[in-house]
Amino acid sequence: PPAHPNPPFWEAVVLTHERRTPDIAVFTCRPEYPFTYRAGQYVSVEVPRYQPRLWRTYSIANAPTEENVLEFHVRAHGAGWVSGALVRRIQPGDVIRIAAPMGSMTLDPTSTRDVVCVAGGTGLAPIKAIIGELARYNRTRWVHVFFGARTRDELYDLEALNALAAQYPWLTVVPACSEDPDFAGEQGLVSDVVARYGPWHEHDFFVAGSSAMVKATLRTLSELQVPSIRVKYDAFTDS
Repeated sequence: PPAHPNPPFWEAVVLTHERRTPDIAVFTCRPEYPFTYRAGQYVSVEVPRYQPRLWRTYSIANAPTEENVLEFHVRAHGAGWVSGALVRRIQPGDVIRIAAPMGSMTLDPTSTRDVVCVAGGTGLAPIKAIIGELARYNRTRWVHVFFGARTRDELYDLEALNALAAQYPWLTVVPACSEDPDFAGEQGLVSDVVARYGPWHEHDFFVAGSSAMVKATLRTLSELQVPSIRVKYDAFTDS
């Protein structure tokens, strides 16, 4: 074990790497030592081989596993150096660095309320981790997941979500596209799609995505009179 109980970072070996679209990758890695975190949290990541000394935050996309494997969903945007390296350059066997987990968008284990998750793009990552945690013990809480993107291709993990919904009777997945008129599912911004369902007065909410998407969703929930104390959210910039 490390000499220091709280090291400044963990080195982690990349295990798998999939390009889901030209700009979105899903990859897994294994930290060198046991890494303790809660579903819904995020970490700072550095790619020393390509972008040394630059750290950016990404949510972990799976609940903790005995195998000590972490999954990440990353979208590369423009000149985002770290995200660009994570999407376009890293390969299995490469080493990245991960700092201690942060964030409070986590499940309240004492709550019995039903759950609504609203994910925009790679904001799906922490939502998928929360679903993974619920899958271990949930039998009583209905869970709705609204997953929004501009086009069908950007719903990069919809197959995995649909497989989870087929496995767990308590899980409902509602995909939405805002700029793809041929998409057979819901049309429009995911923040607007949430308002077409409900009512949501007795639910715990988890919202993750771009800052614009999160702001729009919080505004919608406020209009729907969802108590703000029941809403947890994380907004991310792509960099």
